[in-house]
Amino acid sequence: MTFGREQVMTKHPSAKSVSLEKLTTDYGTTHFQDALAHYIAQQSQGNDPAPLHGHALDVLAHDIHFPFHRLPVFHKVKWCLVDAHGHGNARITLDSVYAKPQCKFGSRLIARQSDTALVRLGANSKDLREFHVGQVRVIFTLPPKSIPLLFPPTIHLPTHLAYVEWFTLFSPAPDHNSGLYKVSCSLRGGDTMASIVSIADIERSVHLIPRFGVMAQREWTSDTIMLNNSYYVRKKLV
Repeated sequence: MTFGREQVMTKHPSAKSVSLEKLTTDYGTTHFQDALAHYIAQQSQGNDPAPLHGHALDVLAHDIHFPFHRLPVFHKVKWCLVDAHGHGNARITLDSVYAKPQCKFGSRLIARQSDTALVRLGANSKDLREFHVGQVRVIFTLPPKSIPLLFPPTIHLPTHLAYVEWFTLFSPAPDHNSGLYKVSCSLRGGDTMASIVSIADIERSVHLIPRFGVMAQREWTSDTIMLNNSYYVRKKLV
């Protein structure tokens, strides 16, 4: 029997109403509102043969105002086992990606969990150039009442979206010694690059191996280590 994978989301959000401010402070989505405005502006163009980019997209995004202050948020996406006949077994989880906020446990602050994932950017699922590594900060849905206020009626949106902070493109060839590909945090002007994607484009989790050099710095945290290092990624990704 042949088995495959099916992406699964919980029926109800992990947190029903998270403020945009909390998305920034607790989930680490530094550029969430800017990324969402750009996503709305881009998607509103539909199948326009000349989609907007650069300054033109920035101008359109700048004029977008959100008709909400809170969003439903999900803390996990998982992939379950499915057989050749399409029968899934929700009890067998093959993979998962978490995007959990920081929280207090007594007097102790528990760090957020923002897993890294392989995100599909093109149609060819076998071509490494069609994939990008991203750190998933938050998974959310837009309030149904807000959608007709933001998008034309002809636009069909995915139900679940994710805010992702990007790593650089894969190196053209794997490292000669390790056979692994190199990536690092993608920066513009010293700041992280991020965007909104459909969770359907998240292919799977991906494990990054830090290139610490001579030694790891004690002051690094789970967040700052991403900005201060480059990483190895295993060769076989798909």
